[in-house]
Amino acid sequence: LLDEHRLILALRGSLGALTGASRDEVPADERFYSGGGGSVRGIGFQLAGPLDRDDKPLGGRSLAEFSTELRARFTETLGGVVFLDGGTVFDASYPDFSEPLRLGTGVGFRYITPIGPIRFDIAVPVDRRHGIDDPYQFYVSIGQAF
Repeated sequence: LLDEHRLILALRGSLGALTGASRDEVPADERFYSGGGGSVRGIGFQLAGPLDRDDKPLGGRSLAEFSTELRARFTETLGGVVFLDGGTVFDASYPDFSEPLRLGTGVGFRYITPIGPIRFDIAVPVDRRHGIDDPYQFYVSIGQAF
């Protein structure tokens, strides 16, 4: 967003679809899941989507996700981000938005190294489901979120 590359707006989107079989016919490890550090930060791992009676993820046949980050570089080795992520999975073979979109937002700190940034993020669910979503999630990893 600035000529000196100190402020960057990063965007990511994902759509996915499986056709030809019902959700229960698709093996659980081949279904789509959303939630967690690689998709919707602030929502527990695989919990952005339909859940069974025990609040365990069912997975789905289609997926819609997005992520936005505003990345700022303060020095050559220090930076920060603010972000908003959203996503869910659907039982239908195409995203029909029958499931509510789960949103997570937060802030992060970046320590830039020669092999990539070391990330420290804290995220909260926008519309927390009591008994399912934790009040916050903390993530530590290497490399850009996307």
